[in-house]
Amino acid sequence: MRYLDRRQKMSKINKTKKLNSAWNPLNISGKLVVYLYALILLIPLAFAVITAFKTGTERVVDPLGIPEQFRLDNFVIAWEQGDLLNATKNSVVIAVSTIALQLASIVFVTFHLDAIRDTKIGNFLYMLIISTMFIPSVSGVTSLMLRRNLGLYNNLIGEILCGATGISFGVFVASGFLRTIPRELKEAAQIDGASDFHIMTKVITPVIKPALISVGILNFTGIWNNTTGALLTLRDEELYTIPMALLLNFTQQLSVQYEVVFAGVIMTSIPLIIVYCRCQKYFVSAMAGSVKG
Repeated sequence: MRYLDRRQKMSKINKTKKLNSAWNPLNISGKLVVYLYALILLIPLAFAVITAFKTGTERVVDPLGIPEQFRLDNFVIAWEQGDLLNATKNSVVIAVSTIALQLASIVFVTFHLDAIRDTKIGNFLYMLIISTMFIPSVSGVTSLMLRRNLGLYNNLIGEILCGATGISFGVFVASGFLRTIPRELKEAAQIDGASDFHIMTKVITPVIKPALISVGILNFTGIWNNTTGALLTLRDEELYTIPMALLLNFTQQLSVQYEVVFAGVIMTSIPLIIVYCRCQKYFVSAMAGSVKG
C-alpha cells in the first residue's frame, strides 16, 4: 500500500511539473520560435512544389495561386529536355566517388593523428588541418590553372580528385569522436598482434562509423548541389551535373522556366531526403562526440 501511495504521489508531482512547464513563458516562446522557423522553411518549399505543377502562363499570371490542374508535364520536360538521366549519372559518379575517397582519407588521417595526438607535432598537424576550415578560398584562379596543367580540367576524374581533398571538417568530427573512445581498445588489439591496417579498418573504423556517416551525408549534399564549381570546371555538355543541366538548359537570356527547373529540383532531391531521414540518428551522436573531443 505504501508503495502504491508513493507511486501515486510521484505521478501527481510529475503531472504538476509538466503542466507548469507547459505554461512556462520561456517554453511557450521557444515553441513559437521553432514553429515560426519551420513555417519560414515550409513557405519556399510549398511555393516550389506548387510552381512545379503549373504551366508557364499560370506561373506568370498567378505566381502564388494553386494551379487549375496538377500536371506532370514539367517533370517530363525536365527529365527529357534537360537530359537528367545523363546528368544524374554524372552527379552520382562524382558524389559517390568523391565521398568514398574523402572517407578513406579521413579514416587514414584520423588514425595516424590519434597515434601522435599527445605530441607537439601531432597537435600542430591537427591545428593545421582544422585551420583550413576557416581560411577562405582565395586561390580559385590558381587552382583552375593547376588543374589545366595537370589534365584535371573538364573531366570527371579531376572533379573527383580535387573534391576529395576537402577533409578538414571530417577530420575534426572523426578525431573528436575518436577521443571519446578509451585507448585500451586499440592497445588490446595491439596486444593480440593486430597490424596497424587491421586496427584501422576493423577497430577504429567501426567505432567512428556514426561520425563518418554524418560527414559523408553533409559532404554528399554539398557535392550533389555544387553549381559554381562545376560551371567553372566542366565545359562539355555530356559532363553536366544535375544543377548545371537545370540551370543551362532552361535558362534563356531574358527568362527562366522556373516551373520546369523546380520540377527537376524536386525529382532530384527526393533521393537525398530519403537518405538523410534514414541516417539522421547518426548526427546527434557524431556531433556530441566531436564536441566532447
